[in-house]
Amino acid sequence: MSKLKTILSAVLVLVVVIIGIGMLSVNQDEVVPDTENQTPGPEPTVTEPEQEPELTYSRVNVIPDDAVKQTPEIDLHPPVLHSFLWEDPVIMPGGINTAGAEDSPFMSPDGESFFFFFTPDVRKPAEMQVLDGYTGIWVSRKVDGVWGEAERLWLIEDGLSLDGCPYVDPEEIWFCSVRNGNLKEIDFWIASLGEDGVYNIRNAGEELNIEIQVGELHITSDYNTIYYHSMREDGVGGMDLWKVDREGDGWGEPVNLVNINSPDHEGYPYVNMEMDELWINKWYMGSPGTFRSKLVDGEWTTPELVVSSFAGEPNLDPDGNIYFVHHYFEDGVMLEADIYVAYRKPQITPVDNIPEPERRYILGVLPSPAEGQSFDDAYAQAAETSELVPVWGRPSPFFEKAEDLEGSWGQTFVEDLTRGNGMAPLLHFSFMGQGVTLSSPPGTSYTLSDLEWRLMYKRAVIESVEATKPAYLSVGNEVNRWYEKYGWDDVNGFKHWVSLYEEIYDEVKELSPETKVFCTFSREIVSELREADMDVLDYFNPEKMDILVMTTYPHSVQGVNRPSDIPEDYYRVAADKMPGKPVGFSELAWPSLTAFGGEDGQAEYLRRMTNELLTGMDIEFLMWPWLHDLNPQDTTGLIGYDGTEKAGYVEWVKISSTG
Repeated sequence: MSKLKTILSAVLVLVVVIIGIGMLSVNQDEVVPDTENQTPGPEPTVTEPEQEPELTYSRVNVIPDDAVKQTPEIDLHPPVLHSFLWEDPVIMPGGINTAGAEDSPFMSPDGESFFFFFTPDVRKPAEMQVLDGYTGIWVSRKVDGVWGEAERLWLIEDGLSLDGCPYVDPEEIWFCSVRNGNLKEIDFWIASLGEDGVYNIRNAGEELNIEIQVGELHITSDYNTIYYHSMREDGVGGMDLWKVDREGDGWGEPVNLVNINSPDHEGYPYVNMEMDELWINKWYMGSPGTFRSKLVDGEWTTPELVVSSFAGEPNLDPDGNIYFVHHYFEDGVMLEADIYVAYRKPQITPVDNIPEPERRYILGVLPSPAEGQSFDDAYAQAAETSELVPVWGRPSPFFEKAEDLEGSWGQTFVEDLTRGNGMAPLLHFSFMGQGVTLSSPPGTSYTLSDLEWRLMYKRAVIESVEATKPAYLSVGNEVNRWYEKYGWDDVNGFKHWVSLYEEIYDEVKELSPETKVFCTFSREIVSELREADMDVLDYFNPEKMDILVMTTYPHSVQGVNRPSDIPEDYYRVAADKMPGKPVGFSELAWPSLTAFGGEDGQAEYLRRMTNELLTGMDIEFLMWPWLHDLNPQDTTGLIGYDGTEKAGYVEWVKISSTG
């Protein structure tokens, strides 16, 4: 058999092998072969590239005239971002993407060279792609911050090859290939990299290709471990992820990543330079998705979805930006593929530096103005005794909050009035609407388990943190009210809130590590005149609750008419659920109604709260709901609506000044 026949036979096998090279892994039943361009007979005429092409060698010239460049505007299945630590994905700029198919991205460790697989026409079968002189690995170099036009990287000195799935370090490129000299249908090869190009092209060897059975791979930055995918029979199921450690001049026994793998396919690994993140592909809702696992105490965590909807082969640059291939599909047929990038958001630091007062805890209040008082004067008055202000927005529903905080409202009430008076914002979110229903944009109907709603809520929180840079963040307010109404299971079950809260907690702490994150619990179910079931705290991981924060209106409990009626362990019942955790009260209140002891009852409650009721607890902050009564009928404020100071306010001033 001639050399050409041998190569064509090998390429035909490639079509059905799962460890495909870039686009060649597409089901060929969905592709229309270009039979008009095939030459019949056993010895087709082929022009083999003998040297690197001249500068006029352009990929654009061989892309079919009828190829339609896909764009986000006409994409039927655009990438979906699930983690808002990154910006929304966009097509990678510069000289990389065309109306052909770009795939298998790999960024050089220095972030200055970008390698990828290219084929001009995905409709052609693999045995024809190998003949076109263009299908293979290409590279674009960054010049003055811009990705230049890509050039073909020639990885064979003589003959034909079909090359893809590059891995690149400063000295070598590893790639999978169909060519003469293979030990099986598809082998990994290695080439050395120098200033004058590639040299010393050699097979990666029998140990890796036959015994260990490496598929697409990534070598860790210390060069001691290879992560790869394989269809080895001793796996968990489907295509699994494996690792193999260096032993002397060779490699040890393959180890299955059982914490990562499932009966479905997992593959296309990438390990970051710090070797504490493993990026992979998993199947998600009918298409490949990009997932991230973290190394914690020597074990890889359960992978979390970052980008879905035909988002494959993740790769990072030194700044943490994600590069991945996005396939465009219509009616089950692949049209094209581009390289996308999701830019990593910069880590932020809270703006506020709140010095610990001598009283050892922070005081806070909503500066509601008295009758005829301006907001300027109300905030200045609040700053005389308080360091913290609750920020709800106008109040804004969660889906409008980021916009409000970024706009004139945020500038006025957060920057000018709160921070301008030396106070700090406590940023509040709530997923509940009126009647303990799910807050949603008008005209929509969601449940707590709906993915679209969960992404909307998480995005709103992250973008509001970016806008405000708060020291304190409450991700949900009085969340146990939802638990009391809906229970644990079902589409609106509380378990969906717990999982979403922990997702948000992790993202906020990664974006702004110094922000203290929590959700707030109600100590009472006010509408039912009873205490809340504080066993709900058992559902939360204390390590993901920076402060145990409660609201409390104890007079609402039937039989509690005076502060002396409150049991001494009333708050310790909750605090004992999270031992050693700081405790905060985002709202604590007692009205100045005669039925509850009048102004003296309000002052007595403050004295009890700052003495025996909080004994033994590490108090982070105490916040009164509002400074002035909201109207002439309200009695919850520390100061009357007409501006008259109550006994409660006198006690508040005393606590503030002496503690």
